[in-house]
Amino acid sequence: MSYGGLQKFGPKVLVAGFAVLTLLAVWFAERTVDTPLGFPLDDAWIHMVYGRSLAQDGGLAYNPGEPTTGATSLLWAVLLGAVHVVVGHAHVGTRIVAVLLLGGVLHVLTALLAENLTQRLATPRVGLAAGVLVALNPAMAGAALSGMEVALTAALLLAGVRALVLRSWLMAGAWLALLPIARPEGALVAVALVAWSTWLDRPIGATNWLKRALHLGGPALALGLLVIARNLETTHHPLPATYYAKLAHIPWTETPQRLWRAVHQVLGETPPLWHGAGLIFLAGLGARTQRLALLPVLAAFAFLLGHVRVSELGDPRVFYGLRYLLPIMPALTVSLALGALGIGQWLPPRVQVVPLLLLLLTSLTQGALTLLPVSEKLASDTRNIDEVQCAAGRWIHEHVPVDRRVATVDAGAVRYLGDRWTLDLLGLNTPMMLWHPDLYARAYPIAAVVFMPELGRPEASPELAVPWQARAKNYRVTLNPALALQAVVTCPHAPDSQARPLALQGPGLHTLVWCQKFDAPAPGVLHESP
Repeated sequence: MSYGGLQKFGPKVLVAGFAVLTLLAVWFAERTVDTPLGFPLDDAWIHMVYGRSLAQDGGLAYNPGEPTTGATSLLWAVLLGAVHVVVGHAHVGTRIVAVLLLGGVLHVLTALLAENLTQRLATPRVGLAAGVLVALNPAMAGAALSGMEVALTAALLLAGVRALVLRSWLMAGAWLALLPIARPEGALVAVALVAWSTWLDRPIGATNWLKRALHLGGPALALGLLVIARNLETTHHPLPATYYAKLAHIPWTETPQRLWRAVHQVLGETPPLWHGAGLIFLAGLGARTQRLALLPVLAAFAFLLGHVRVSELGDPRVFYGLRYLLPIMPALTVSLALGALGIGQWLPPRVQVVPLLLLLLTSLTQGALTLLPVSEKLASDTRNIDEVQCAAGRWIHEHVPVDRRVATVDAGAVRYLGDRWTLDLLGLNTPMMLWHPDLYARAYPIAAVVFMPELGRPEASPELAVPWQARAKNYRVTLNPALALQAVVTCPHAPDSQARPLALQGPGLHTLVWCQKFDAPAPGVLHESP
């Protein structure tokens, strides 16, 4: 069918339809392997905790009455709060489906934004191509169904660039202000795009220049100061607790190598950059005389630079690492479509469309080849999380009294499904464990500890009991199979009147908790991790 034949359906209808089809394909491919309802990462359950807290108590708290800064994506937590307002009293499966539907809507919106942005920078035909490529990207569809903020971040990034292209400065400022609230790396995107639009693309006259700068940077500055003020009030530190717990101190000299690895090894595993094939189309951006055509790739590069500067790069074979970089894929897809158009301008008129057709052919082939692997990964990770983290949460809910506390390493499903006051041993969600661990742990004695033997084991003692343990089958959430095993330890022989100290020691955990007397049913034996 020719472009004219497709056009009668309307580009937006086609793009939205393809996006929905891709979501359904990933979803049903995942269902065919008997996958439980859930999420492929425990981090998704952490955001569910904050969303529930916002709906029930009106604040972002991990434990009731204790506001904290553990939500990496504040905006995603706010949206999950809205979900909980609507279906918070329904069965947990209904809540999960509602979150997946929200992610699906955001994937459709991202594809539509890609189509609209590209056609404003080029032609309707190129816009349709970019929108279709984003819509049919299995990696993006899978990420939208992960319970994480990937599709939200991608949509905000494209919305910000689109507003700049339209020269809607105040609207652009609003989208760029929300972007860092969706993902912290978005702060560098906001800085880069505001700098571009107020300096390199500056208008004539100091008054107009200042007005544009205020429209673009004012919302981000105001919202950023509000977030910092909240952080200071909550933890006496300006940045989220996750920053202090996970910050990687990386020498600047390693930045070029890390950027190349991110593009070649991480992003290179997803269409349309599979094995780096799509990168050749970026060269065509040099043929574009419109300077605004560089905005999508500038935004993507700024986001990528922000990530590689503060975080360790994940392995592309696991979604856990890949999801941090997927938000830039739609912007890169827009740039590749524009680059293909630019390459075509170097060719004779009759074959100018060939580069765009080659981009479509190679990308759609890659998408078709990766659809089942993406779905299988999503299904496998969701099963693994359900077998261990969710199972631990269900055990806590069934066996630990409501007025008792627990501690855990993986802090999402245990807190959400267990629904007990929970001490995050890594300090991400109970940040006082980062700065005053001994005092905080002693002030909040616990009845049970959920831990990974690979990261840290409790001190050997005949007074301890292991009433529950589970090992995920065919574990693939990370590349360390030993993390498939988790267990619960209790202190049934602790003194009645006081808690006893319990040290957890290992390569990833070195902390002390205070364990109250608690005699859980069905004591077992903790097996050695492989």
